[in-house]
Amino acid sequence: MTRGVLRADRSPLSEEVKAELARIRPSACDARVLSALLPRAGHLGAPARRLVQSLHYAQETRSRLMDSLVAAKPLLARQCCRRAYLRGVFLAGGSLSAGRSGYLLEVRPPRGEALRSRRLLVAAGLSPRTRTRRGRTLHMLRDADGVAAFLRLVGATETLLRFESRRVSREVRGRTNAAVNAEAANLARTVTAARAQAEAIRAIVDAGRLAALPAPVRAAAAARLRSPEASLSELAARLRTSKWVVRQRLRRIVDEAAR
Repeated sequence: MTRGVLRADRSPLSEEVKAELARIRPSACDARVLSALLPRAGHLGAPARRLVQSLHYAQETRSRLMDSLVAAKPLLARQCCRRAYLRGVFLAGGSLSAGRSGYLLEVRPPRGEALRSRRLLVAAGLSPRTRTRRGRTLHMLRDADGVAAFLRLVGATETLLRFESRRVSREVRGRTNAAVNAEAANLARTVTAARAQAEAIRAIVDAGRLAALPAPVRAAAAARLRSPEASLSELAARLRTSKWVVRQRLRRIVDEAAR
């Protein structure tokens, strides 16, 4: 079985999220957090690169970046900076997919940030699954509520609205398909049972044993032959009795035919 989301099933949500997060104007302390985090990523997409350039940190040396990171650590005690940190982690290596197998938000933090990024995700009320892929730590959110909570946390409100719209549409479509499938299955069972009952009635008639059955059972047999596709509820209404009684009478006919 194929695990994860296939390339053909990937949605454009990843780039939508990153483009929106890169447009958020950071405060002074948020800029320090992002400038210390983003250049340490192995690969940055276009939105994150533009954000780094706008903050004038593209030409920073590694020692300057590490000094900035040390200075930024105390600021993560503030909620706004924790949100900026998680925003930067997604920009540095995040993805969001919606395929046939469900939703999948992945966060690949820069090296050295695996424990802190997980700690902040858990502190925010999320429950990420952590694994290692190709030597890199990966945090995953697979439930739709967790994905929505992350988008809300990092400030991707526009993408959140589109995500919720797709989520609702998908869930409604799923419930509709389930209802249609259940109705089709019920109809198929009704038709199969009605056919078996009609065949049993004809077998009893051919054997000359119908007259020996009680009058209510004969009435149920006649109603079934007149309406071979009717449901038990419809037969019960015509015979002015309950659905359970009709089922028992028809079951007696089937048993009699089997004997």
